[in-house]
Amino acid sequence: MSKKGSSCWSKKSVTAVIDDSVFRQWLEQSTDEYYGRYFSGQFRTTVYGYKVVTLGVEMAGVLYPVYFDFVRNDKTEKAVEVAKKLIKRWGALVEKLKNQGVELPIIHLSCDNGYREICLSQSCEDNHLSYISVPKKSHLIEFSGQKTKLSNWLSDHYLKLEQAHQETQKELPVQERTPFTYRFRAHYCSQNREVTFLAFRLNGSKKVSIIYSTDKPIFAKTLRRHWFDRSYIEQFFKLLKHVLRIQEARTTNKKDFEIKLWRFAFMAWHAQKIVMYVRRFCSDFDKKGFIAIQRILSSDDDFLHLLQNNCCCNI
Repeated sequence: MSKKGSSCWSKKSVTAVIDDSVFRQWLEQSTDEYYGRYFSGQFRTTVYGYKVVTLGVEMAGVLYPVYFDFVRNDKTEKAVEVAKKLIKRWGALVEKLKNQGVELPIIHLSCDNGYREICLSQSCEDNHLSYISVPKKSHLIEFSGQKTKLSNWLSDHYLKLEQAHQETQKELPVQERTPFTYRFRAHYCSQNREVTFLAFRLNGSKKVSIIYSTDKPIFAKTLRRHWFDRSYIEQFFKLLKHVLRIQEARTTNKKDFEIKLWRFAFMAWHAQKIVMYVRRFCSDFDKKGFIAIQRILSSDDDFLHLLQNNCCCNI
């Protein structure tokens, strides 16, 4: 990829993503500083286990996990501070590759509102990443020489512009109408810098979504695409937990769990590759996930015959 032009990077939709997830584990006795009680979105309650921050790179629909790190359970260390460490490791990797003649472009990093700290966006700037996240609507921005809350800007400016856009669309056939998005630059007061905002509605939602990037000249389409690439890390975590059932494989300490995490991540990476390959060459499997493809193939006699007679002897 490093030997190819910028158009190739755009076509492959290369995006760095960062997020954390809680992995439930049962240990009878543990003095591990990383093992503790964390709120799990999967179970909607607090569970015992490990909270892991992951930095990965999404390319052509596949998430490549690059770094894992654990959050301490004593609440003195936040996930965003662990994320900063991973971003610094990314910067060190880019510099190391550069010294070896492999030069990477600045890659966009997408993260949710749990990582909208100014320290993280500054760390991205220092480590060859372009930061994309979600602002808080109660935050102040300076737009056209006036300070206002983002929520007030949406009601005073965006809704009027959206209504005017809809008026121009009335005469067009329904299939030719386009959704309204608005890209603008403003001074983000909490970040103390000028950033590029993008406001839009997701699939006709009543709620207006807004995201921003420190990459000021970024196009609206590029910003939106890289932002939604963040969903690949969520799919990756679901693959680890729901499909591969990583939490059912017991360990007794952090070291063993970390080894298990890398093993399961390797399997999850291959599972993603299989899904993308099948979707590419079989139109009937378009938009189907790993479980759906697994069920279809496991019930196909020709496929089972292929595995039993050709593949098994080569393993």
